[in-house]
Amino acid sequence: MTAPSATATTKRRVVHVGTGMTGSAALRAIIDDPALDLVGVKVSSPAKVGTDAGRLCDRPEVGVAATDDLAAVLATAPDCIAYCATAVRREDEVIADITGYLEAGINVVTISAIPMVYPRAAPPKWRDPIEKAALAGNATFYATGCEPGFVSLNLPTALLGGAGVVDSYRMDEYALDLDLAYPIWEVLHESMGFGKPDGHVPVRIAVGKVNADWEPVVRYIADILSVPVDRVALDWETILAPEDLDTALGVIGKGTICGHRWQLAAMHGDRPVAAVQYFATVSSTPWPDTWPRPAQPGQGGMVFRIAGNPSMTLDLRLDPSPDDATNPGVVATATAAVNAIPAVIDAAPGLLPVPLAGPAIVTRQTRR
Repeated sequence: MTAPSATATTKRRVVHVGTGMTGSAALRAIIDDPALDLVGVKVSSPAKVGTDAGRLCDRPEVGVAATDDLAAVLATAPDCIAYCATAVRREDEVIADITGYLEAGINVVTISAIPMVYPRAAPPKWRDPIEKAALAGNATFYATGCEPGFVSLNLPTALLGGAGVVDSYRMDEYALDLDLAYPIWEVLHESMGFGKPDGHVPVRIAVGKVNADWEPVVRYIADILSVPVDRVALDWETILAPEDLDTALGVIGKGTICGHRWQLAAMHGDRPVAAVQYFATVSSTPWPDTWPRPAQPGQGGMVFRIAGNPSMTLDLRLDPSPDDATNPGVVATATAAVNAIPAVIDAAPGLLPVPLAGPAIVTRQTRR
């Protein structure tokens, strides 16, 4: 359902889905954006049904009550669904939800379908049903986020606009002190493997999540460099706590996993053309001498490294707002999606094939 272009006084009608940590940040951004009109909120928790949307995201009441009734959501005739429900252990449900909205003729912007940030390289399990539904419903689909998202797609695109010969590209992401920055034990312990015994394979590697989420990123970079990819190679390692480490989520025992590194690289022959490398630690994790260090000691962020003529290095750090304790990466993930809503509504039906350049203007100019 691609709507006509909005005038200065026309608001885009949005239904929001998902009110977890990142979903709540997106809901706040929608409420704060004078270009958007929140017309519905869909939740899965019975305890949230009937609660005003503002109360679900630390905003004053806005007169929109949350519902778990899909028919009620569709009856609001939104221009777009902002889909932010978790995809952890519910990928099939997410795909079914998104295809249902698209088939109903409603545009979808989402942070929940990470492999779809570059549809051309997405797994067919994601791409095929979503593309079919978008075309059937004459609707537009767009997946984005922070990383993977605008950080790992839009920013290198801009950098490479000034490149000549490029020998290699790599983005190093430093996720440090995750017990403080992302204090969700289920994710850190079960997905990343912190506190697990030596020899444990972190779930995100064992189940192929690293490949599924980041292979589209490295293939995208290789594509804009016009370099054929022979294969995508993953290498990884974990480090063990030399002693009991006190963290915000409890003690990481001596000899158990306290950090890990992985790199996913698009290979042309034996040469890594485009790569993403990720470092994850908890508090007091010793830093191996063999690992490249972050640009600022002890501070997380991303470092973009382009070897060529000219060579380029860019240091990016996301810092929290002084009056908002929310992880800035969570906020950026949410706002990347919300900022894209007007452009997605105006786009042609189908899958948006490449990352959007960004909003013409960000309209959340004042704080509430």
